[in-house]
Parts: sequence; C-alpha cells; structure tokens
Amino acid sequence: MLCAMSASAQQPAESIESVFSPRVVATGPSDAYIGLSRMPDGEIRHYNYGEQAAAGNFYISSRDSGMTWKRVDYPRGMAMADIQSPVSGEFIRVVNMGRYGVYCIRTVGGEKGDRTLRKVSDIPSIMIKPPVFVRSGKRIVVAAHGGVSPKGCYTYVSDDDGLSWTRSNTVITPEHKGGGHHKGIRWNHGAVEPTVVELNDGRLWMLMRTPHDNHYEAFSEDGGLTWGEPRPSRFYGTITMPTIGRLSDGRLLMFWCNTTPLPELASANGVWDDVFTNRDVTHVAISDDDGKTWTGFRELSMDPLRNEPDYALRGGGIDRGMHQAQFVEVAPGKIIAAIGQHPLHRRIVAFDTGWLYEGERADSFADGLDNWSTFNYIKGIKGHCSYNRINGAELAEHPDNPGRNVMKLRYGKADSLVSDVRGAVWNFPAMRSGSFKASVKLPEGSNGLSLMLNDRWFNPSDTVARHESMYRLTLDRKKLGIKDDKWHTVSIDWNLDNGRSPMAVVKVDGRKRNIKMPLLNGSIDGISYVHFMAEPVAGKAPDSNPGMMIEYVQAVKKP
Repeated sequence: MLCAMSASAQQPAESIESVFSPRVVATGPSDAYIGLSRMPDGEIRHYNYGEQAAAGNFYISSRDSGMTWKRVDYPRGMAMADIQSPVSGEFIRVVNMGRYGVYCIRTVGGEKGDRTLRKVSDIPSIMIKPPVFVRSGKRIVVAAHGGVSPKGCYTYVSDDDGLSWTRSNTVITPEHKGGGHHKGIRWNHGAVEPTVVELNDGRLWMLMRTPHDNHYEAFSEDGGLTWGEPRPSRFYGTITMPTIGRLSDGRLLMFWCNTTPLPELASANGVWDDVFTNRDVTHVAISDDDGKTWTGFRELSMDPLRNEPDYALRGGGIDRGMHQAQFVEVAPGKIIAAIGQHPLHRRIVAFDTGWLYEGERADSFADGLDNWSTFNYIKGIKGHCSYNRINGAELAEHPDNPGRNVMKLRYGKADSLVSDVRGAVWNFPAMRSGSFKASVKLPEGSNGLSLMLNDRWFNPSDTVARHESMYRLTLDRKKLGIKDDKWHTVSIDWNLDNGRSPMAVVKVDGRKRNIKMPLLNGSIDGISYVHFMAEPVAGKAPDSNPGMMIEYVQAVKKP
C-alpha cells in the first residue's frame, strides 16, 4: 500500500472507521508536543499554546474522531489544564512560568470550573510534557528538562492528584565527542525532551533526545522518583524528540524521527547546532510485548516542503520540520497524531494501527516522488540552522509507456551543493527477512550507481549510508550480467537470522547471480529502507554518465 503523502491520502475520510493508511486531517495551531487532548465526551482538542502558536485564545475541535475540525475561541486564562485525572476527574497541566518557576494548573469542578495554581519548582523547566498517570492513576509523572547543571532531564511526581510535587534525580548522558565521519562536534545539549511510559512490570521507561545516533533510555523502579543509569536505546534518532505511549489494549506506540543527520561540519563545536538535517520524516512503530519487539518503522509523515529551494526561510527562519509528536486514541486502534513544527510543516494525521503490520509496500511513481526523499542541500546556512534545497532526482515520463512515470537518477557535478552526490530514499515496513526488487534501466555508460538496504533514513546525498547499511550492491551492468538498455528486475533477498553473517541473494530477472553480499552491519529490528545513490567516478566525465531509470520498487516480508 502506498504511503500517506499522496494527494488522495489527504482527502477527508467519511468516518474514522474508513481510515487505514495515514491521511492528513488538519494543521495544528502550535508545535506538536503539547496541546492535543481527548475530552470525556469524545471531543478532540488541540490548544494553541506551546511554541510557534497561532495568535488568539482558541483551540481547534473535532467531534467526529478527528475527521473535521473547527476553531473554538475561549476566554483568556481558561485553558492549559487539559489532561484529565482518572482518579479525581480534574484536568491537570504542569507549565513553565519562566523566572517564577514551574506551576501545576488544576481545575476545580472539571473543565468548565475554576483553575488553581500550585507551585511545583522554583527551577524553570522547558518542553514540559503532558502528565502521565501511573499506578492505576494514583501517581502523576511529568517529564521535563532544563534549569539544572550538569544538563539533563528529570520527572516531577505527585501522589495527591497534583496538589504537591517532588522532582527526581537528573538523568545525564555522555557528550558527543566527534571523530569518525564528523569534522566537528554535535550540539551537546544533554539529555532533553524525555518521554515516559509505565511498563507492565511496574517500572517506568524513559526515552530522551540526545546528540548521539540513538535515543537514550533509562528506567525507574520506584515510579519516577529515581532513575537508573541511561544507555543507548534500540531507536535511532539525533537531536529530535521521541514520544511513547500506551494504547487501550495495552500495546505501546512510538513516534520518533528514525533518521541520522549529515556528519558535523568543522565549524560545529558542541555549543549550538550548525544545521538540522534529519527532521524531514516522522516514523511510528508498535509493540505487542511491552517493548521487547517492535513492528512497523514506517514513515508516518514527510515534510511537504522538503524539496523546496526556499525551505530555510519560507514562513520565517524559525524551527521547522517533522520532529515532535503527540497522539490520542479515538477508537480501538484508531490514532490521531499531531506532528511537527512551524505552521507550514506541521500537520494532524489519522491512521489505523493495522497499517503498521503490513508486510509489503510498492511504488510505481503514480504519485510522482511524493513517497521519496530525493533532495540535495544548497550551501549556506539560512534562518534557524537550515539549508535551502533542490530536488536531486528527476520525475520523467516512462520512455516505453506513455502516461506512466519513472524516476531518473544520475550524478551531476554542482559546486553550489553541500554534496552533489544524488540519491533517492524510500521506506517500507521493517523486515528481518524479506525481498526487495526494482525494475531498472541501466544504459550503456552508466557508472557510480549503487543500491543500499538500511534500517533508518539517511539524507539522500549522505555517503555515510553506505558504511552503515546492512547490504550494498553496485549497480554495474557487467556485475549484474546486463548487456542491453532494456528494463531488468534486480532483486535482493535477505534473512538477518540466517547464521552469524547472513549473505543476501541477488537475482536479475529471476536468475541468481554469483554475487557475494555479506551482512555489513547488524540490525535489531530489520531493514526498512532502500537508498539508491549516484556518485562521481574518478576518471569518468560526469556529463557522459546517463545514470539510471527506475520504474517500480517493491518490498515483501518473508516468514
């Protein structure tokens, strides 16, 4: 099934029951990490407080499970307390009030009653997450960071329904040291923007944003009062926010950017970010066994402006992209998720969790390049740590079937780009055992082409992907046994559980080729990406390289 970002997928559904694959249903009034609430009568609200909020005192409201929305204005000072306690029925929110510290806003008499303020901490916190109710609702845990040295994150805990609070110890993660592919050091902002969920054994599980390649995790044995030593989690993600929560049937749902940024520039000194290059896609996965294994790893939402030449400054040079998420379950397995930052980028998406269990995906470019990441970055950091972009791949009419599209990918020298390597990146459901195939045309003279299978998103132009990939195949006519300019089907079959160093099998037009493809890097959750790349070749004139065409791709999970 094709992905969420096609034009047809953005049309309103008749009802939430008809929603399966993701579809855009609204634009959030503020950044996505707070403000989304489900009221006792089933109404869904997204308040406009938080960063980059639209002007006015209002929220957007849906009374049909997120399919249609309208603006509702409210009196000044009425909002904020928007998460309901399962014990008292009062609504609670912990907020930062700058130099005055942190306060709990709590209703008296329900959502339409008065609001009271209770002091939580003299130390200011930022990016304070919505309350999580644990121990059958008798304890409230709120995750936050800021105001502490050394830098780290922590939780506020209340056992009296928000009347009094205790802060936990600070969770501190190692600093990024640079080296390897990096010329500089990533922004060492510490462990921040934590998300917390209660596990079935009573422990609390925290995942947090860090400057490393992975989100870090920590566990609490006493309900959030103290946290153990953090460690890298299974989830890739760098300087982006994770969000985890539990569904009504007990399954866990995880939202994050399963992405890796470009290597750091020489000017990056660990004090501030040089440029954000991994906030173009939000992913989602689901666990049926309390976090031991995960399914999906699918692209939920792709930045609609990801290929734009004025990406960095359109709408103002401020935070943008698809990182940050919050979700509510509106019916069993039916999810409404707020995603992203900046009014031109963020969106509210509806989907069914059954979509995460699909075992195959295909694309024949009927929706153009909507389902692909294909951009290159233009040199020169603009606005808030952003590059402008160009589309590095070309959509063209099928040379043999008028009315159909193909993707053309070829290297083109361009000194104006951060990297003039051209690439195309496409996501499919994560598979430990699977088969990927592509119908390709490799004209005489094609060179510098490769196909990589990976378990996370890399920038299309990022050559680090070939070092981190599970498998890599050079798309060379001689190696593949191709002797003409016709269409040929190239397939790769893999089973990551087949021995200590499982080999992949390469076939061309259904016939096995004698090509050794060892596993280059292990993967916990399986392969979920193909990455086509076109690079320069020493001694070869770029203008003489015709590149390649791709007419369709398909990935299928194997038992």
